[in-house]
Amino acid sequence: MTEDDKYGALKRELCAQVGAQYQLLPKTPPRFQPVSTTEIVKFIRAPQEAPLRVDFGGGWLDVPRFARPGTFIVNCTISPTVSLRAWPYERNAGLGGSAAWAMLNGRDGITSELGLGVGWQDPAVVSEGGLCVWKSGPRPALEIKHNGDFLRGRMALYWTGQQHSTPGVVDQARDYDGIVRAGALARDGVWQQSLEQLAKGVRASYEVQRGEGMPPLPEDPAGEAATLLSRYPPLAWKYCGGGFGGYALYLFPDEAARDGACSLSGFRPIEPYVARQD
Repeated sequence: MTEDDKYGALKRELCAQVGAQYQLLPKTPPRFQPVSTTEIVKFIRAPQEAPLRVDFGGGWLDVPRFARPGTFIVNCTISPTVSLRAWPYERNAGLGGSAAWAMLNGRDGITSELGLGVGWQDPAVVSEGGLCVWKSGPRPALEIKHNGDFLRGRMALYWTGQQHSTPGVVDQARDYDGIVRAGALARDGVWQQSLEQLAKGVRASYEVQRGEGMPPLPEDPAGEAATLLSRYPPLAWKYCGGGFGGYALYLFPDEAARDGACSLSGFRPIEPYVARQD
C-alpha cells in the first residue's frame, strides 16, 4: 500500500482478518526524486518529435547580457527531426539539441537554456518552427515567420569531426558590430524571400567566426580542403551555434549542387521544417 492510500485503515483491517502482512510503501522509491502530478502532465503533453535548427545571422544577440535593441537573430528549424528514441545527428553539434531534448522531456527549454548562461534562440525557434526573424532582447520576440520554401533543396550540413560547447565560449571576445550586420543582412533575406540575400548574412557571420579564430571550413580559400567542393560550389557557409567544432551550414544555388556536395564525405542534406497544423 502507498503512504497516502485513503483506504489504508480498511486494508489494514482486512489484512489482519486473513493473516496477511500490511506493508506501507513510499509513493516515490528512496533512490528517485519525487515527481509531481504537474511534471507528469508536462511529460505526457510533450511532443513525440522535435526539429533542430540552423542559424544564419545574429547569433549571441539572444544572450540577454549581449542583447542590442533594434537588432535581429535569424534561424530556421530543420528536418530530419529528432525524438527520445531516434537522434540522427552528432551530439553537442551546434544545432540546438539541448533545447529540443528539454522540449521532448516536457521541460521549459527557454528557462533551461538561460540557466546555462546562453541565449534563448534555440528553444524559441524549436518551439515555433519555420524560418524566423527574432528581435534581440532578454526574451524571445518574433518579428516574422516564413515557411522557408525558398530554402528547399539548398541546405546541407558538414560535420567538422569534433564536438563543441557553446557555454564554453560564451564570454569570448567577438565582433558584435559584425554580428549585428550579419543579422540585418539575413533578416533582409527572409523579408525578400531571397536565397542570395540570406547568403550574404551567412557569409558575414562566417567572417566574424574566422575573426574569433575558428578554423577555415571546406571551400574557404584559406583552408586545406579548398578544392573539396570545386564541382559543387556553395553560395555561403558558416559554423552552426557557437562554432569551434560541431556542424557547419552550407547554402547552395540549386538542388543539384546541394545533392552533389552531399555525395562527399561529411555532408548531409537538410530541409526547412514547419510543423503540420492538425
